[in-house]
Formats: sequence, structure tokens, C-alpha cells
Amino acid sequence: MGSEAATPEEVRRATDVCLRLLSVRARSRHELLTALERKGFSEPVRKTALEQVEGWGYLDDERFARERAEVLLRRGKYGPQAVQQRLQAHGLSREAASKAVVTASDAVEFDAEAAARLVLERRGLLGRKLEPKEHARAGRLLFSRGFSSDVIQRVLGDVMLEPSGPED
Repeated sequence: MGSEAATPEEVRRATDVCLRLLSVRARSRHELLTALERKGFSEPVRKTALEQVEGWGYLDDERFARERAEVLLRRGKYGPQAVQQRLQAHGLSREAASKAVVTASDAVEFDAEAAARLVLERRGLLGRKLEPKEHARAGRLLFSRGFSSDVIQRVLGDVMLEPSGPED
């Protein structure tokens, strides 16, 4: 634990911690702040170190959120709501996470229906008639991956709302 004043040596050590973490992958301000708190750096040291790293251009929550959202959407494993939740877990506000998802969706030309179909295909739940239990499982899977009910309905059809299955 440091003293109340931020000594140059403590700030250097805290800055080094931030740079080591950032050398592995991009991080949010919240993640770096949490890491510095865990290491026992005082509030003035944490504040000064984060300002320094941000001043060098290594810390930018808006850029981090946008790039992370693009990566997650491009992989096709998650829908917009799940991506937003993951960004919020990195300490971003709901508004910042939402804005990043919208921007990233446009940048990668995200097609929610195509991504939902890909998720189902990877699980062997696409391209064949599903039994009612499989159909329900497919709906739950898509919902858990952050796809909207509209997308789920378009991909799986209204049949998921009918407990007895299609009448065809």
C-alpha cells in the first residue's frame, strides 16, 4: 500500500502494471483500475497512472468497446444483447456498450439472422425438421446467445410458440 501522495516510483510501478496488462490485450479503464486496486496501489497513484496511460493513447474505452464488439459480432457466436452484456462486464456503461454494438454492427455489416442460423448449424439444429424438444432447445440457445425474440422467431418460425408443433 502506498502513502496518500503519489510518489513517482509508485506511479511508475502502477504504469508498468497497466502496460504489461495492455500488452496482452486491450482493456477497459475499469479492468485496469480493478487490477491496480488488487495490487494495493493508492487512489492517487491509480488515478495518475491511468491518466498517464490514457495520455499516451493506450487506454480508450470507446475504442476498446467498438473493437471488442466488432470481434464478438464477427465471430458469429453472439447476438447484439449478449455482446452488450459482455461489454458491460468490462465496466462500460449501458449507453457506451449499446453505442459500441450499434457502431460495430454497421462496421461488420452484422446480419443477426445469418449469425443465428450459424449458431444453430454448429449445434446440428439447422437444415432438418426439429422435434418439439429440439425446437425449444434451439430457441433457448439463441436467446442465451443474445438474439432478439424477433430474430429467433424469424429463424425458427412461429412453430416455437405452438406447444403441439406444426399442423403440416
